[in-house]
Amino acid sequence: SEAGLLAMQSGRDAEALDALTRAQDLDPFNVRVENSLKLMREIKRYTFVQSERFSIRAKPGLDTMLAKEMLPALERSADIVTGSEPGGLRHTPAEKTVIDLMPTHAWFAVRIAGMPRIHTIAASTGPVIAMETPRDGAGHSGAYDWDRVLRHEYTHTVGLSRTGNRIPHWFTEAQAVYLERAPRDYPTVQLLTKVMESDDLFDFTEINIAFTRPKRPTDRQQGYAQGHWMIEYMIEAFGAEAPLKLMYLYAKGVREEEAFQTVLGVPRYEFLTSFKAWASEQLLAWGMRTAEGVPSIRELLQAERERLAGERKVKPDEIEDFEPTIAMADAWLEKFPKHPDVLELAVALRLNAAEGQATPEMAALLTLYAAARPVDPSPHRQLAALALASAEPGKAIKHLEYLDVREEKSPTYAAELARLYLSAGDMARASVKAERATRLAPYRPAMRELGATVALRQRDYATARRHLEFLQALEPGVAQHAARLEALQRLESGSTVKPGG
Repeated sequence: SEAGLLAMQSGRDAEALDALTRAQDLDPFNVRVENSLKLMREIKRYTFVQSERFSIRAKPGLDTMLAKEMLPALERSADIVTGSEPGGLRHTPAEKTVIDLMPTHAWFAVRIAGMPRIHTIAASTGPVIAMETPRDGAGHSGAYDWDRVLRHEYTHTVGLSRTGNRIPHWFTEAQAVYLERAPRDYPTVQLLTKVMESDDLFDFTEINIAFTRPKRPTDRQQGYAQGHWMIEYMIEAFGAEAPLKLMYLYAKGVREEEAFQTVLGVPRYEFLTSFKAWASEQLLAWGMRTAEGVPSIRELLQAERERLAGERKVKPDEIEDFEPTIAMADAWLEKFPKHPDVLELAVALRLNAAEGQATPEMAALLTLYAAARPVDPSPHRQLAALALASAEPGKAIKHLEYLDVREEKSPTYAAELARLYLSAGDMARASVKAERATRLAPYRPAMRELGATVALRQRDYATARRHLEFLQALEPGVAQHAARLEALQRLESGSTVKPGG
């Protein structure tokens, strides 16, 4: 059974099938073996689509159509992962990477673990990457940015290939997050801030254990986030060559402590000490802590409580009705106009008074808060909503762009940007955003409609056909899709049919 499961993860299907069949003969009650055998027999019916560096196996129909769309994006990701830009691994595996696009979460989980449940949506086992289809509904985990996820997983594949599977867990995860090339989301920033303030960063032993045997609900998330942060620091402080030199030593079997001293010139504990000092400055730049000499929001609130207690001639802890007010926050802003916590409080108090809906009068304050804490998406959401409701909706674009680059599951921002760019006549950007919207939610008809509309406006008939054909496969009973394809055929042949007819 172990030989069969290992062969599955290595992409050796014939060996896997033979070993698992033998295992089931010996022990017909092994559930992992039974599940895996069912899967191996299932995927024998699947279709392969291929490019220079990838071979995607998918269920015939919609999933195979999506697989064909994935190949160009995968090749672009491979250029990033194997390239020479900072973080690039400068290595290409000798064989094509196999990607199994599994039709449901249960089949994906069996593909990875032999059981129908697993905590993730994609995984690399070296030469094979498995992922579930990014679709909504029962049996699925929902839409997600498969392009970003696959670039993450392919980084594992390349890193394992380059080092002969000798690479610390934290290190390969850190590289994979780094090469996603996306800003941190706000919950991750908040988690990093919390562990920095509580002096709870992992050491090099703890960070590896966090991925496989987490003790707290946030351990795995912290492992990814802290590792990414450490790789960023390593590249900035020691140069882009440093991770590659470490990988060279890992491949030779050199232990991490010795590798750090050889490449970086410092032991690991000293690396962590200097990393923490750098990370503290990052928190300041992110607006997650105040500069030296500037009181924290907690100190400001305590001082106000003590002032009020003096007026009432009671002890500060005897005041139970103390609540910050807009006037209080505004008074603090006069002294500390760029204080991120005070700005956040001033915004929150006004939003609460306005029942959660920002008013045009709040735009200046929201802009100040966005500048003081550039990692928080909330002021951008409010400013985008204000702009979209105004006579100048184009002013929402910069805020929607901020939000979209951080979005991993919803096509909402990309779709709205596509419409705004389309209205402005910026066809190139409209096309980019429409394609991103369909990548984020490839099985949603509305996104395919948008993609086809933008493509037709550009007279990009090949792209329009791809979206319309996907629509027809998604909704075979909708006669309009067939009519549109017929109209597109006339357009392609030079007939004078109005676009969108």
